[in-house]
Amino acid sequence: MSPPSPPATPSPSVKACLTLLAVSAGLRLALAVGTDVYFDTAYYWQWARHLAWGYYDHPPMAAWLIAVLGIHATALVCGAGTVAAVWGLARDVYGSREAAWRAAALWSVVPAGMVAGVWATPDSPLLLFWTLGLWALWKERWGWAGLACGLALLSKYPAVLLGLAFLLAAARARRLPWGAWGTGALALLCFVPVVLWNARHEWVGFLFQLHHGFEGRGGWNTFGQFLAGQLALGGPVLFPLALVYAVRGPREQFLLRMAAVVPLLFFGYASVRAQGEANWPAAAYVAACVGVAGLRPAWQRAVAASSLVLVLAVGTHVLFPLVRTERRDTVLWRTHGWSVLRELATPQKLFPGLDAHNIAAIYASEYQLASQVAYYAGGITDTAFPARFSQYDLWPDPTLAPGQEVLWVTEGGPGPPETLTDRFTSMSDAVLLGGDFRGQRLHTFVVWWLRGLKPEASKGSP
Repeated sequence: MSPPSPPATPSPSVKACLTLLAVSAGLRLALAVGTDVYFDTAYYWQWARHLAWGYYDHPPMAAWLIAVLGIHATALVCGAGTVAAVWGLARDVYGSREAAWRAAALWSVVPAGMVAGVWATPDSPLLLFWTLGLWALWKERWGWAGLACGLALLSKYPAVLLGLAFLLAAARARRLPWGAWGTGALALLCFVPVVLWNARHEWVGFLFQLHHGFEGRGGWNTFGQFLAGQLALGGPVLFPLALVYAVRGPREQFLLRMAAVVPLLFFGYASVRAQGEANWPAAAYVAACVGVAGLRPAWQRAVAASSLVLVLAVGTHVLFPLVRTERRDTVLWRTHGWSVLRELATPQKLFPGLDAHNIAAIYASEYQLASQVAYYAGGITDTAFPARFSQYDLWPDPTLAPGQEVLWVTEGGPGPPETLTDRFTSMSDAVLLGGDFRGQRLHTFVVWWLRGLKPEASKGSP
């Protein structure tokens, strides 16, 4: 009887990938616990307190997951799940575990994936279910593909671009399997409740996304911003390689090539029409990482090194900022300084003579600020002019009784609007709350106390 063979040791390439995955996981955890609630995430946390089939800005998946898992676990679980799904997709594409480890390691340090894996946003579940859907489509597991694509549609509207990528691949192959019809039917069935919610709310979700994505001041300037955003969130090497892979990638990987290029082309075109957000085509880099995992090792090392340097530099700046500028530091502004809003939970410390039990609501000039106040201070919050239309405008207005009082909070904006002050008998002087991080002033919140709601103003909204 021959002795058992010793267990295979990982190759140097796999060891490097495991190291990269470990560094990425450590950085994600450090960012999650070392920052305040992300400025948009608080808004989605508010959604989770009012569960529905849709919201003004996006479908409901992010809110559902936050309600079940909480803010941090939603991002971390979705982020880890996406890395695992990329590993499985690449293994089946190449028939190689080593290639799977390369693709997973590359994805783990893509800046767009890092952001979605640290702070809970609709991108967090979208990237997970997009990858699962792409994997199932590749394997022609039509039922699983329909479910994953349906869950992706429940996460964010651009998930429909995965269906477009599949149809382009089917057209090129001149083959549309019967099972694919079931995939589309199941995905649409999952999405029907979102359509019905929009129908009951004058199609606000669909109309907002169309307006936000295609109507505005666009042109070469906004297209240039789009390109700069992709170099930052996609990666300075991965973004151009994604385009090269889409054009010159292996013939048999046409589905993956379309999954990489369709989001980039779609949102590139949208950027010419209006100013967009750099994260919108984030799903494109899933297939791009799988494609790069099959390229020459030099390109893989270039992608890994450039992405790692970028996420480590930004991550270190977020946790230990060394560079300061006179202009607002957007990265730090989004991630720190919000927790000072806890002081609004005890407003009597800010305004002597105030009875905290008589504060019926806190109004804010922005929906993100209203949500941060709700998260850190609790209580009922709402928005008023000049806040843009948001989900707050679809929820019922706070109920106020004669004699009750409210607070108005803004950051760098004007005092309470007349539509609000006219409802009260008097108003205090402003009080400042400074949101600092490591000795740097990031936020200056201004708070007013509006006293004595007039009896005739107890109904209606500001």
